[in-house]
Amino acid sequence: MLTLTIVMMNSGTVLDIMVKPEQRIRDVLEVLAENGQIRYQSEKETISARSWRLGSFVNSFLTFKQAKIQTEDIIYIEVMGI
Repeated sequence: MLTLTIVMMNSGTVLDIMVKPEQRIRDVLEVLAENGQIRYQSEKETISARSWRLGSFVNSFLTFKQAKIQTEDIIYIEVMGI
């Protein structure tokens, strides 16, 4: 299991979560959205995820392992309009 810190850039909320390295990043983002942690204003908005450790955006279709996300990484989540 990986322990990650998730920072919601739009709201300033900080969460510590545990995920499996084999989980798709997108699946975790969907669960966070379903639980009200990520809020959308419209369906035209998209979610971007950026790794603090890597200093770059991550492809949400990859697993955490494929994206080289490691324990104690900080993932910045931002909802952006198109």
